[in-house]
Amino acid sequence: MDSLIKLEHINFWYDKGKPSELWALKDVSLEIGRGEYAAFFGPSGSGKTTLLYLIAGVEQSQQGKIFVNSRDIGSFSKQELAIYRQVGVGMIFQQFNLIPSLSVLNNVALPMSFLGISSARARNEAMRLLERLDIKELADRLPFELSGGQQQRVGVARALANNPPIIIADEPLGNLDSTNAQRVLEFLKELNEKDGRTIIMVTHEAWSLKDVKRIFYVKDGAVVKTEESQPKTIAESLSQHLYEQLSPELTKSEVVVRSLASMLLRGYSLEEIKRFEYFLSQRFAGHIDGEVFRGVLDRPFREGGVGLWKQKAFKVSRYVEDILTEKKEVEEVYTELERNPESPLKDEVERIRAWLLEGYHGTVNELQQIQIDELISDRLRNVIGSEAFRKILNLPKKQYGVGLPFRATQRISEKLELVLARGEKRPAGSLQGV
Repeated sequence: MDSLIKLEHINFWYDKGKPSELWALKDVSLEIGRGEYAAFFGPSGSGKTTLLYLIAGVEQSQQGKIFVNSRDIGSFSKQELAIYRQVGVGMIFQQFNLIPSLSVLNNVALPMSFLGISSARARNEAMRLLERLDIKELADRLPFELSGGQQQRVGVARALANNPPIIIADEPLGNLDSTNAQRVLEFLKELNEKDGRTIIMVTHEAWSLKDVKRIFYVKDGAVVKTEESQPKTIAESLSQHLYEQLSPELTKSEVVVRSLASMLLRGYSLEEIKRFEYFLSQRFAGHIDGEVFRGVLDRPFREGGVGLWKQKAFKVSRYVEDILTEKKEVEEVYTELERNPESPLKDEVERIRAWLLEGYHGTVNELQQIQIDELISDRLRNVIGSEAFRKILNLPKKQYGVGLPFRATQRISEKLELVLARGEKRPAGSLQGV
């Protein structure tokens, strides 16, 4: 492999030497090849973004070395580091980070002005980038006039402004709907395959890895596994299965706790997530009731709670109670199937379908409802696996699928699998791996 980026025994702490000290990265060594499409994949708080910022030169390692093009960026002078940030890497952020007072065109042209490029040339180049991303008509608008997908495409154009060989994307799909998420993934693939740029993405969602060639699994500040992937290999897993790969020692209940914590507390600190996992496991075990659970979510962190604001605590606790209620219903379905494997389960399946579609604002016609009911019935009987369930939900109608949007498919699939993962007994099926 023609190595472009090499990390050797990287250790990194936040607030080192203080009571709040956090050991964020632990003896990380890895290599990323020139022109490779790589991803750091793992739950929130695992150290993925810290790795990204070290490679980008935003943070500097406290132990170990980082080589880019065989040069140790830790030895760069302030001027060399500034030049590296300007022309060596382009960053795409989850929150877009556009300057609100500048037009779209000027947001994209701004990085070029830092290199002394004339205003006219910078604006011409910026317009060319906007045209490539199919947003040329937005050039004179301000960021607040754009949708989230449009803002992210402006962010991609800005990352390309100084033609960097490395593109770094930190959770670039987090604030996008399914259509715009797909567009960004397609463009990252194009930048890699057509432009030959090295792409490094941070994500905690398995479906976003469909085009990635090398995956670094990150857990608790360490790279625990590296995998060279063929397209769509990892995308076939729900994000819940991440924990089964990173933590095979976990019980089913622990897998559900970890998965829910990652889903519901995205963006929270590692300490907050760990405390939430503890109280969630207590709720699942029946050691605390729903009222107590909601109370500890709302209680300030310094007082032993999780520290969610009241409305967030209410939404999270309600979601968890829905999962627990549905788990009991599903266990009753399994009991019925053990008594009578041919039981039609019509009422039960329709109720599960209604629960899965809660929060979905699209239209589901009668034929789609029948298709979803058949899929749920087959999944409950273990006739099909989780990936077949997800694929058929998302498959276009003309290909005899249900035709639900991509993001809705992911959410519905994960919601169902969270409930099924709680069941200790599953009826045997002949096509589990389908």
